[in-house]
Amino acid sequence: MQENNATNPSEKNESKKEKKQKPKKNAKPGFSETVADYKAEFKKIVWPTKQELAKRTVTVILTSLLVGVIITCMDFVYSGGYDWILSLLG
Repeated sequence: MQENNATNPSEKNESKKEKKQKPKKNAKPGFSETVADYKAEFKKIVWPTKQELAKRTVTVILTSLLVGVIITCMDFVYSGGYDWILSLLG
C-alpha cells in the first residue's frame, strides 16, 4: 500500500537542462528590437476614416455643450433657490 514517492533521477537532469536553455526574463531587448516591436504594434492600429473622425468630433462638442447648458441651468436654479431662502430668513 505504500506509494513510490521517489522521482526518476533522469527527470531532474532534464528539468535542469530546460532551465539552462531558457533565455533570461530580465534581459533587456536591444533598441532595434524595441523599435521593431513598436512598428508591429502600430500596424495593428485601426485608424478612423475622416468621416468617422468628423462625426465623433461633432458628437463630443455637442455633448460638451449640452452638459455645460445643463450645469448652467442647475446653477441658476440652485442660486435662485438659495437667494430666495436667504431673503425669507432675513
